[in-house]
Amino acid sequence: MPTVGPIGAYDVAVDDRPFAQPGGVTLLARSYRPVGAPPAHLLVDVHGGAWTYFDRTADVYFDWALATCGLTVVALDFRMGAAHPFPAAVADVVAGIRWAKAHASELDARADRVGLIGGSSGGHLLMLAALTPAAFAGTVVDAPDDVDARVAYALPLWPILDPLARYRYLRDRVANPTPARDRFFQAERLIAAHDGFFGDEATMVRASALRVVESGEAETLPPIWIAHPELDENVTLPMTERFVDAYRRVGGAVELEVFAGVGHSFANFPGDAADACIARMHAFIARQLV
Repeated sequence: MPTVGPIGAYDVAVDDRPFAQPGGVTLLARSYRPVGAPPAHLLVDVHGGAWTYFDRTADVYFDWALATCGLTVVALDFRMGAAHPFPAAVADVVAGIRWAKAHASELDARADRVGLIGGSSGGHLLMLAALTPAAFAGTVVDAPDDVDARVAYALPLWPILDPLARYRYLRDRVANPTPARDRFFQAERLIAAHDGFFGDEATMVRASALRVVESGEAETLPPIWIAHPELDENVTLPMTERFVDAYRRVGGAVELEVFAGVGHSFANFPGDAADACIARMHAFIARQLV
């Protein structure tokens, strides 16, 4: 049987389990498990929400769809700003990856060739975890020390890969307003989220996935697939393209697909555009698991 089947091949079972308790905060992981599938490869989901909003249920539309093709999808909660500023969320994502690997058999899954997926600020967090999995250790997690957080591939969707560039872009949009074409664009709210999570511009630089790549600090360069919506105003296409160029320059494999006529987070909502994007996610994942 192929490692990844067609979308819709399996029914899905869902449950929630605690995976860590840093600082007394209980973090839950929601698993979407294909019923009747052979032990499935793991895909860990990191939700967006400007590092401040939502929870592990935010990406249910594409998490569920990808589970129906034979993947066990594990969607993580994590500590968020401003109560828990950077780098707490990245440490929690790393903990979640390690927990999923360590508990793969309980999830009817296998611990090899784990992937990551997530959008917007989640795309930022997962890329830091993918690039530097040993740099954010420290969160208490029920996993042996020899279980690491390295992953085989990642799908950052409309990701914020250079927080300082995005922050300065937002401030310019407030200073020089133009009509928004993306219903999810709220510059003032996003600026406040940056301030709460990062605290200052120096921390935004330290938290930049682009800087990690350009500086040679990346511990690993897994193959990645990036989706960018044509009408996205939360993250501009030039920001994404700069990261793509940098990743390729240092030898990383990256695919960028631009989706016409849609805005930020479009694949979170049922519809033809989301389904087309999910089909492209599925195709990329299947190529990584051959």
